[in-house]
Amino acid sequence: MSEFQIFITLALLLIVIFSILLTRKFHNSLHHNQRMVISMISGTSIGLVIGLMLASMFQGNLFISTVSGMSVGAFIGGICNWRLGMVSCIEGLSAGMMGGMMGAMLGEMMTVTESIILIKLFITLALCSLFLYPVLASTSCADQSITSRKWFIKPLLVFVLVISFLLGGDLIVDEPMNDQGPHNHHSN
Repeated sequence: MSEFQIFITLALLLIVIFSILLTRKFHNSLHHNQRMVISMISGTSIGLVIGLMLASMFQGNLFISTVSGMSVGAFIGGICNWRLGMVSCIEGLSAGMMGGMMGAMLGEMMTVTESIILIKLFITLALCSLFLYPVLASTSCADQSITSRKWFIKPLLVFVLVISFLLGGDLIVDEPMNDQGPHNHHSN
């Protein structure tokens, strides 16, 4: 495993842990459709990351990367959302499966360097899906006004966190994972 793959694996593990903790905290203050939105966004983005990463690992073997991407994406999508209820768990499971399949197909159609760009984009989306818990829970309460001007610091802190996350992953990547260049299936 390359350092970038280890970084992505640890980031996914942290997303799963924080998702379970946030679910425990905000479970009762989220409506059914808010739970479904969280399940769909987190499951799809996590599945896309896993599918892209596996497609870059098993470059040229679409069957293995698709089946493993769908399986792992469904498992992690279900784990992240099991405390939100049965329907949300099924939604997370199916979104993770669909994301794993799409990620594997995307990864097969592009070079590893291009896959790394999409992996960073989708891991950032998965990370930002964690911020939906407090945001949607706060819209569930009756008072939806902004309490102070300090509230505007929150989006700035999220922006700095996301940028530092992307730059941190970029510093780890010295060379692409097993980059074989363009596919040349028909050689004479």
